[in-house]
Amino acid sequence: MIKYRHTIWKVLSIVLLASLFYYCADDFSNDIPTTFTNVTDELANGWLAYQSGNYSEAEQHFITVAERDAEVADAYNGLAWTYLRSKKFQDASSQFSFVISLAKLQDNTTIEADAYAGMFLLNYVKKVAGTLSDELSEDQAEELLLTGLQYADSVIHLNSDYSSAHDPDFDVTALKKLMAYSYYTLHRFSDALDFIGEDILSSITVDTVTEEVHVQSDDDGNVFGILPSGGAINIVSMKDKSVVVSQGDTVWTEYTPADEEAYFDYYLQSHNRMVFPSIGDYTYPQRTDTLLSFELASFYDGGGTMLPTPRAGVFQVYSVHFDTLGNELRYWIFEPTALIPLDFAWNYVKLHKDYDYITTGNLFVLTYSYRNYEVTYRRTDDFLELIKLLGTYL
Repeated sequence: MIKYRHTIWKVLSIVLLASLFYYCADDFSNDIPTTFTNVTDELANGWLAYQSGNYSEAEQHFITVAERDAEVADAYNGLAWTYLRSKKFQDASSQFSFVISLAKLQDNTTIEADAYAGMFLLNYVKKVAGTLSDELSEDQAEELLLTGLQYADSVIHLNSDYSSAHDPDFDVTALKKLMAYSYYTLHRFSDALDFIGEDILSSITVDTVTEEVHVQSDDDGNVFGILPSGGAINIVSMKDKSVVVSQGDTVWTEYTPADEEAYFDYYLQSHNRMVFPSIGDYTYPQRTDTLLSFELASFYDGGGTMLPTPRAGVFQVYSVHFDTLGNELRYWIFEPTALIPLDFAWNYVKLHKDYDYITTGNLFVLTYSYRNYEVTYRRTDDFLELIKLLGTYL
């Protein structure tokens, strides 16, 4: 009898436990996820959302990864790039700094280089945005560029073939283009040219243009020449069209010097300006002509009485006076506007109307120095088409 009772209690206990398990499972069934992604899938989903432009979704995926495994550096890297794309610059900066520290501890140079690339791009975007909004001073903008360039140097040091799967267009070539443009903006032209190698040039559309360049001077004595088409990358060749060369009975006016540096040094400025030695460092040809004044139509920046010089490239006037009087007159070089015909540009002198005899059709004696070259150079519509690159981040 005792043995029978013991068997009954064993059966009842099993039934009770089974019932409790069933009801508990039923109560908590809503809390058990029907699907569960691992850390690797969450990370992949985060980058997919990032590339699709769904930054809030990407942020949640990356946060989930970080919560599950705090040592996944690419999760924080994903957050940093997501904040950069979302224009949350302060959050992006904090995350990139953390990623760099974590990647160094883990000896993960791939993630470290990608984070440095993000910091470089972040600094440049902040510089552009701050300059456009007038929120940055010139010194502050320069400091952002210089700091960014240090980050870019770190990228190349860690990974000379840098590229990223999340932003395939932003690879080492794009990085070097942006570095070149940063140095260009800082007027460090030789440094900029160091990053414009064949790999960079082969990635853009480059034309070869031959044009006349007229040398000018500003009020401070700086001498420069304007490349009409602009976008200069480098000078291929040039002819000095100001020099008259005589050899026996042969005379010619186009002269190609053996050494360009003996005639001028050039730099890239504002895409289309070549800087020459100052007036004090170089003796430019002088010419004296008797010229007939004429009236330029008033809609050309006010018009006025002009002296058309037979040689382009006037950059300094020494004297101008009425041909029957010795009185020296005041003058200025008439700078062209968008309304001025191209063939008028830099080719005539405008007289101040402070003398009774300055009228259209009178003869004036003009002594001036001049210089003009025929220059063949390589050019592109944009400075290495960087504006297109920046447009995706602004």
